[in-house]
Amino acid sequence: MINNNDKVTANQVSILVFNTIVGAGILSLPSDVSKEAGPNGILAVILAGFLSLFFARFILYISSLFPKETFVEYSSKLITKPISVFVSIVFSFYLLLFVSFDARIFGEVLKIYLLPTTPIEIIILTMLFTSAYLVRYGIEPIVRMSEILFPFIVLPLLIVFFPAINEIDMANFLPLLKVEPIKFLKGVLVTTYSFVGFEILYMVYPYVKNREKLKKGINYSIAFVTFLYVYIVFFTVGIFGHKETSEQLWPLLMAIKSINYPIFFVENIEGIMMGIWTFTIFTSIFSFYYFAVLTTAKLIKVREHSYLVIPMIPIMFLIAIIPDSIASVYKYTGLASTYLSIFFIVILPVILFLSIKIRKGDKRDNEKA
Repeated sequence: MINNNDKVTANQVSILVFNTIVGAGILSLPSDVSKEAGPNGILAVILAGFLSLFFARFILYISSLFPKETFVEYSSKLITKPISVFVSIVFSFYLLLFVSFDARIFGEVLKIYLLPTTPIEIIILTMLFTSAYLVRYGIEPIVRMSEILFPFIVLPLLIVFFPAINEIDMANFLPLLKVEPIKFLKGVLVTTYSFVGFEILYMVYPYVKNREKLKKGINYSIAFVTFLYVYIVFFTVGIFGHKETSEQLWPLLMAIKSINYPIFFVENIEGIMMGIWTFTIFTSIFSFYYFAVLTTAKLIKVREHSYLVIPMIPIMFLIAIIPDSIASVYKYTGLASTYLSIFFIVILPVILFLSIKIRKGDKRDNEKA
């Protein structure tokens, strides 16, 4: 049963989806897409955006058929209880993985750029406990925090590149459409990690008040994510070229660092952007964290999800510190986004949709009989 004070609006959910998607992946996106798609990285991002929108709407459609139930509850009717329990466990673990990996990337970046003498374990635990404080109070504080931080994330990211407009070399985007189709498709696939996050639609639908507006809200949300990614890739590749971009770990930060800002601009722009990026990854972490806890709570049928918030911290912390280097972190996130994300974004919705059609067909046959 969902209380009235746990209800949120469609606009709030669309902002939450945006903030969940735009997380740690924003730093490495230009590099990831340039390695595979070369100078056609922008086209790969646009195609990935269209695919993400299609499957987000697909998941939303399936959830709308069970308006009072989350995925944990309605999936047991569609794919049998044992399979539903197993998939729900994997889904919760999948969300926890992204909390852990995002927290580790956050720790690595902060240690390099801002806190070189602070142990990375302390940075990770600070982020996890800060997120836990918000998550334990439920979905309303989460969406409100997303609304508050949204302009502080978007506006600086759009403004920060303006002084570099004259540094863009359009030749860096040539030759156009000369990349091999397989390489281009790989470029689309590797952007999956940067679009991960709209899977929360499996769980959030019953909490929305004005559900009739949710479709439009999700359209705007993912369209804006796609625009922001295209904007970032355009400036990063335009400044460095696709070859140099592909060789950098966090090209977004390097691009900002290389821009010559006017003398009246803030001197330490890199530090300010790190603070803004902290907001970005914080919103992504607490969203994944909340829905992982909610999924587990629904699965084991506890009265309050808050009982599970603190016990999950040791699990996420251990996952975060297992990789021995940042390269290993990106290797594991690549595996998770390639296999688990494809399952939950593409394969599972198709399975659920076919199950719905089969159930409807069985009902018609029984009525005729």
